[in-house]
Amino acid sequence: MANLAKRDSRISGTIRKCDVDDAGMLHRLSVETYVDTFDGTSSDEDMQKYLAETYAEPILRGELADPNSMFFIISMPSDASVEAETQDDQVDNASVGSADSNEIPAGYMKLNFGDAQIEDMGPGAMEVQRLYIQKAFKGCGLGTQLMNLALDTARERNLHKVWLGVWEHNEPAKRFYAGKGFVRVGQHAFWQGDDKQTDYLMAREA
Repeated sequence: MANLAKRDSRISGTIRKCDVDDAGMLHRLSVETYVDTFDGTSSDEDMQKYLAETYAEPILRGELADPNSMFFIISMPSDASVEAETQDDQVDNASVGSADSNEIPAGYMKLNFGDAQIEDMGPGAMEVQRLYIQKAFKGCGLGTQLMNLALDTARERNLHKVWLGVWEHNEPAKRFYAGKGFVRVGQHAFWQGDDKQTDYLMAREA
């Protein structure tokens, strides 16, 4: 199914909420998607330090158990192999359910509420801390599905602001978020190991 994204940009994935038992799978998916996105942006030592401090399975178990955080996995049929050239996509609605044995994890998202947010953006705010899609599945609408779910979640909780941080040099991600209505509202330091980087803060109304 190569070039699937070019033929049908509206293909849907299946989304489900994660629980603590998903920590092992989430660890593997988190490391793979992060390295795919940011390999070469710092030394190998800094990258490995960041991965160990952020995505170790015990750390993820604690985050999965936090009532102020939610993780979602988006899955695709196991025979779907997609080569895409862009993150810009057109899917409108998420199909929320449980992935079965014929599906493989294609990406994930983490939402933070209350004091789980890494910045205080005032009352009524929700953070999209992580939204990653595997390289093979970029371009077929999965990022939009997850973002639509994030916005729906904020509205269901009567929150009025959705925000996130994005690396200042991650141009595809910046374009993707801008296309979803996010605008830059500030910046903060982001440490990849011992490498100090800058993330732009972007926000929009829910």
